[in-house]
Amino acid sequence: MRTETQLTDDEAAFLALLIRIQPATAYQIAKIYDESPVSNFGTSKGKIYPMIRRLKERGALKAHALEGDGRHTEVMSATALGRENVRQWIKNIKPSHLLPKDPLRTMVQSFELLSKDEQLGWIAGVRSRLREKLVELEEYKESVQVPFKEQVHGNAVMVLETRLEWLDNLQASIEVKNVR
Repeated sequence: MRTETQLTDDEAAFLALLIRIQPATAYQIAKIYDESPVSNFGTSKGKIYPMIRRLKERGALKAHALEGDGRHTEVMSATALGRENVRQWIKNIKPSHLLPKDPLRTMVQSFELLSKDEQLGWIAGVRSRLREKLVELEEYKESVQVPFKEQVHGNAVMVLETRLEWLDNLQASIEVKNVR
């Protein structure tokens, strides 16, 4: 059961970003999510606004109307409770944080539905997209300033490089399997 001070991963990531850039509008945060090649939290506008409402109701963030704005835009900041909620989230490592869900890994479990050529084509396509993502990460790194930038960037790069190595191993196993 979730208590009032426990945050979901999406809520915590949102609130942590707000803490780093506050004050900010929902639009500004949504734009950061949209431009980030590494964001993987539930960040659609259909999810952000209900999340903001919940965080306000629970006292984790406060908002006030932007003066002179006819669209009723709100400028948000985290409260002391919100900062403490994020601190607790950081300290609470869950099993799901250690081996996150991985759709590619799950897809490979159904590879028997594909021909050898389709399997190898899938691997080539994923490999190409991972290399594109590496380039995107390098470009993004130059355009942002975030805490622990080198470490965070390094982690993202290592994950992609490891995935490329995994694809090499997968391809080798497919080629050997079909030679026998």
